[in-house]
Amino acid sequence: MQASATLSQPTRHPRWFRGLAWGVLAERLLLALLVLLFAARGLVPGWRHLNSDFASCYLAARLYREAYPLERVYEWKWFQRQKDHAGIERTFVGFIPFTPTSVLPIVPLSWLSPEQASRLWLAMNLGLLLTVVVLLQAITSLSWRRIALLTFLAVAPLRSNFLLGQTHLVVLCLLTLAAWMYFRNRPFLSGTVVAAAAAMKIYPALFLVFFLLKKQWRAASGLALGTAAAVTLSLGLFGVGTCRIYWREVLPWDLRGDVVDPYAIGWDSLNALLHRLFIFEPELNATPLAHLPSLYCFLYSVISGFVVVSYLWAIGSKRSDSSRRKLEWASYCFLLLLLSPQPLPYHFVLLILTAGLVTDYLVAQRRARLLGFVAVVYTLACLPYERLYRLNPRSWKSLFFFPRLSFMFLLAGILFWILVSESEGSLENFLRRRSAMRPAVAFLAITTVGFVLNLRHQAGEFDNYKTRVTTSVGSAIAMDPVATRDGIFFGSLVPKFVASGRDEYVIRKLHDDSLMSFGGGGDWFHPTVTQNGQTSWAEVASKNSRIGRFDSAHRSSGNQPFIVEAVDAEQPVVSSAGELLAYLREVRGRASLWFRGIKGDGKSTLFAQERELADPHYDVREAAFSVDNQIVFSSWAHERYELFAADPASGAITRMSSVTCSARYPAFSPDGQWMAFSCQSSGVWQLVVMNLRTFEQRQLTTSDCNSITPAWTPDSKDVIYATDCGRALGITALARLKVIR
Repeated sequence: MQASATLSQPTRHPRWFRGLAWGVLAERLLLALLVLLFAARGLVPGWRHLNSDFASCYLAARLYREAYPLERVYEWKWFQRQKDHAGIERTFVGFIPFTPTSVLPIVPLSWLSPEQASRLWLAMNLGLLLTVVVLLQAITSLSWRRIALLTFLAVAPLRSNFLLGQTHLVVLCLLTLAAWMYFRNRPFLSGTVVAAAAAMKIYPALFLVFFLLKKQWRAASGLALGTAAAVTLSLGLFGVGTCRIYWREVLPWDLRGDVVDPYAIGWDSLNALLHRLFIFEPELNATPLAHLPSLYCFLYSVISGFVVVSYLWAIGSKRSDSSRRKLEWASYCFLLLLLSPQPLPYHFVLLILTAGLVTDYLVAQRRARLLGFVAVVYTLACLPYERLYRLNPRSWKSLFFFPRLSFMFLLAGILFWILVSESEGSLENFLRRRSAMRPAVAFLAITTVGFVLNLRHQAGEFDNYKTRVTTSVGSAIAMDPVATRDGIFFGSLVPKFVASGRDEYVIRKLHDDSLMSFGGGGDWFHPTVTQNGQTSWAEVASKNSRIGRFDSAHRSSGNQPFIVEAVDAEQPVVSSAGELLAYLREVRGRASLWFRGIKGDGKSTLFAQERELADPHYDVREAAFSVDNQIVFSSWAHERYELFAADPASGAITRMSSVTCSARYPAFSPDGQWMAFSCQSSGVWQLVVMNLRTFEQRQLTTSDCNSITPAWTPDSKDVIYATDCGRALGITALARLKVIR
C-alpha cells in the first residue's frame, strides 16, 4: 500500500526545471503570436494588393524582357508613363535608386501578370526567409525555436518587405550564405557571394574593407573578381548607356542619401535627422532648427567618422577564434546598416543576421543579463513607427521622431562594448595595448575628406530658393514649365489629387499667385500652350498616351474633360504662332518625331495630315519650335545626347554642330534671339543659353545638381526651369533666372 501510494504521487521537478518549462512555453506562445502578426499585417495584405516597390521592379524587368532601352528607367516621368501603358493599377512608381542588376531576379516573373508575379515573389521570399533560418541554425548553436523567435521579432522589417514586395530578403539570404562559407573556411566563395549581394544593393561591396582589415586576401579577391564579373554582366545585359547613367547620375546621389526626399521622417538615419535639423527647403523642410548647412556637413562627417573608426578599430582585434569571427561579422553588418544614408524599415531585415550571431556569442559566454538587454533593444529597433512618418514636426521636435535611429545607436554602443571588452580580456587592457595613433589619423582623414566633399557638393545648392516660382506644399514634383501671358503652366506630381484621391501627375497653372489643377482619367504630362494662354494641350497617359486639348481657363471639379488631338502620342509642343503641333511616338521605348497643322482657333485639322519628321532611329527625347517654325529636338545617339534641327516643310534634318556638349531640353526665346538647353557636366545637367546670331554660349548654373526643362518668359528676359538643387534626384521645383539684363 505504501509503495503504491508513493507511486501515485505526482513527480516534483526542481524549481529551475519548472522555470525552464515555463520559459519554453512562453517562447512558443510569443513565436506563435509573432507569426500571426506577420501573416496578418505583412503577408496577407501583400498577397492581396500590388504595392509600389514590387511594381517598380516588375515594370523594369518587363521593359528589359521586351527589349526596351533601360537608360530612361531613372526618369520619373518616363517610367510612370510606361507603368500607365503596361496597365499596372498601382498609381505611382519609380526605379530610383535600384541598380540595373536588381531586376534580374524579377525577369523570370515578368511573363506573368503583375498580381501573379507579386504573389509568386512573396512565396519565393518565404523560401528565402526559411533559407536564412536554416543557415543561421547551421552557423550557430541556437535552437530552431530561438532562431525563429529572433527572426519574427523583426516585426517592421519583415512586414514592410512582404507588404511592399521588396528585394532585401535576397540580400539578407546572400550575406547569411556568405557568412556560412566564411566560417567554414571558404573565403573565396564567401567573397563572390558578397559580390552577388552588392549587385542587388551597393552597400555589401564595402565588405572589401572588412576582408582587407582582417587580412582575408582570398575573400577580398573573391569579392573583387565577383564585382568585376557583375559589372561585366551588367554592361553586357543592359548596355554601356544604362550603366553609365546609373554610375554617374544616380549612384553619387544614392551614396549621399539624396535619391528620395532627404528630409522625410521615414528615413531612420543620421543623414535624415541632420537634414531635418539644419537644412532649410521651402517645400520639403520649411521649419528646421536653423539653416546651417556647414554645421550639417561637420556633424555628419564627425559622427560618421567616429563610428566607422571606432568599429574598425575594435573589429581589427588579433583574436581569431570562431566565436569572435561571428561577432565581428555581425558587428560589421550592423555598421553598414547604421551608416546607410536612407534606410527604410525593410532595410533592417539585415538585423536578423546580426541578432542571431550576437545571441549565439552571448549564450556561449553565459552573459544572460547582457543578452536580455540586447534582445530588448533589438526588439525596440524593429518595432513599427509608421504613424510618426505621417507627422511633420518643427524645429528641434524632430529629435523625438527618429526612435529607430535612437535604438540603433544604443545597440551600436552595446555591440562596441562587447567587441572591446571581449577582445583583450578587459576594456582597460584593450585601450592600453592598442595604439591610438592610427585610428586618430584615420578619424581625422575620414572626417576632413567627408566635410570637404559635403561642402563642395552644397556650394550654390540653395541659391535657387530666393527665385522659386511657387512653393506649394502639396506638390512633390514640378517640371516642364511653360510661361505665357496668362500664367505659368507646369506638370506636377500631386499626392492625393482631389479628382481621384490618388497620387497622380497633373497639369497646374499659376496665375496671380493662385494655383489651378487639371487632370484625372490618367497621368497628365508635358503641357504646351499658345502664347496668349487660351489654347492648351497635354499628354494624357493611361493604356496609351493621347494628346488632349483642354480648357485652361476653368478648373473642373472632377476629371478634366479634353478633346483628343492625336493618339499614341506624347510630349506635345506648339509653334509660336499656334499653327503647328509636334509630338513624339514611341516604339519599344524609342521615339520618333511627328507634327501636324492646327487651325488658328486651336482646333486640329484632320488626323490624316500628320507627318513623321524624324524616325525612331533618332530616339527623340524632347522637341521645341523656333520662331521660324524649325523644330529642334534632342536625340540619344552613341551613348550621348545631341541636338538636331528639322525643317517641317522640306523634311531636312541637320545636326547642330555649334552645341558640342551632351545636350537636352531645347527652348527658344519668343524674340528668336536665344536658345536655352541643358548640358551634361560631371554627371549633372546645367543650364546654358546660346545667342543664335553669334553662337556664343553662357552657362547659367554651376551647382552639383540638375537644372533642366527651361522655358522662356514672354518678354524673352527670364528662364523658368526645373531644379532638384537642395532636394533629391529628379524631385524638382521651379525657379527663375534672369538671362537678359
